[in-house]
Amino acid sequence: MHSIIPRELVILLMILACMASCTGPRKMVYMYDLKDTSAGSISTGIYAFESLIQKNDQLWITVGGTNLEDLVLLNSGSGIVQGSNVNPITSNATVQALGYLVEADGTIKLPFLDKVKAEGLTRLQLESVLTEKLKDYTKNPVVNVRFLNYRVTVMGEVSHPGSFTIPNERLTVLEALGLAGDLLILGRRENVLVLREVKGVRSFGRLNLLSKDIVNSPYYYLKTNDVVYVEPASSTFIARERIPQYITISAASLSLLLTIVNITRK
Repeated sequence: MHSIIPRELVILLMILACMASCTGPRKMVYMYDLKDTSAGSISTGIYAFESLIQKNDQLWITVGGTNLEDLVLLNSGSGIVQGSNVNPITSNATVQALGYLVEADGTIKLPFLDKVKAEGLTRLQLESVLTEKLKDYTKNPVVNVRFLNYRVTVMGEVSHPGSFTIPNERLTVLEALGLAGDLLILGRRENVLVLREVKGVRSFGRLNLLSKDIVNSPYYYLKTNDVVYVEPASSTFIARERIPQYITISAASLSLLLTIVNITRK
């Protein structure tokens, strides 16, 4: 004698199957429309990703040259612990690297030079300006400028949200998401938001990770202090911390349904 499967169980199985299949590859694979990985190349100038110096930035500035006595004075305000030769940007060692603060008027204060306008310049432009100015104070000056506060923040539906300090200034949105452990299953890959502030002006950009055109966006390369926000899929939003509860409830409901089915068969 063949048993008849209850209609309720059939409906439940259909719902679970729909939930399992609602997210197709087009909604999950980055740059899904990229058909030929060898086709073309993208030419980006160095300023496509280099950030402009802004107020309240912390800059690590060192000066090299042929006159060692001058160099001691020129590097006295770099903020590095006295006697340390550790690069605070690339080293994991704990050093007190305060650097030069870009003041509210957009300037930094340097030995010999006093105030120098830094806001609005790129790192390389400031190096060029300082090199030219320091020729009157030391022979063959070589200036090196780095950001001490170059960081981006990744929030929303990612595995490890947080702020990340970057040792260089070339960071793509894909690399930032990689630092955050990539998107969760509920993250909207077609509508990632980037918040940016340059010279006091805020701007917002939307990125579609599923399209190859993402590399042409001005928000593909991130700037210092950018915030990347991954929205949840609104139609399937479930609070992350409640997922174990939903799983438990679903399992208990299924167990109860199967118990009822077994009782009705007797």
